[in-house]
Amino acid sequence: MLRKQPLRARNTLDNRLWARLRALDGTRFRRRSPFKTFTLDFVEHDRRLVISLEGGEPGRRSTTIIRDRLLSEQGYVILRLWRSELERDLSIGLHRIHAVLEDLSGDS
Repeated sequence: MLRKQPLRARNTLDNRLWARLRALDGTRFRRRSPFKTFTLDFVEHDRRLVISLEGGEPGRRSTTIIRDRLLSEQGYVILRLWRSELERDLSIGLHRIHAVLEDLSGDS
């Protein structure tokens, strides 16, 4: 028998964003998708868009630089969204995602 998760565990920022991404027409986002030795938060392979949820203060770690370089070499665009900003207002992030998707559609 499956146990229900507590509401708090299901209502995380990742889950709320994932529900909104799945509802976008014409896209097929994947969640926690493997890429080489990394795990991508969200990725849309057809449009080559990676959404990276960032926590804390902006900063570059060597693994992030390597991952970003590998993704860029494969033609991916990386959109960084700050968790603190999305916690306050998810619609800000969704607006940015829509804008990037429109730009990427125009390139096709």
